[in-house]
Amino acid sequence: MDNSILIHRLEMLQNRLYDMANDLGNLTDPEIVAVSEEADRLIIQLQKSRMDHCKSRQPVHSLALFANSKSSEEVGQEHGALFLKHS
Repeated sequence: MDNSILIHRLEMLQNRLYDMANDLGNLTDPEIVAVSEEADRLIIQLQKSRMDHCKSRQPVHSLALFANSKSSEEVGQEHGALFLKHS
């Protein structure tokens, strides 16, 4: 499957997870866990594809997996999350 399709699907799942977490308020809800597991499978599939490209020495067009990727701190600031760093 084309990586752009996988990335689009993963972005849709991330948005769905965000909405579900806000609506349900429980990250261990079976529906949230199921969507999260689907996202995990897509991430693994994308990582394997990137590794295959590296092994075959084909050029990778982008260093970032997502064109508009942000750090977890940036996302947290946008949504009012608190991050604690372990030292």
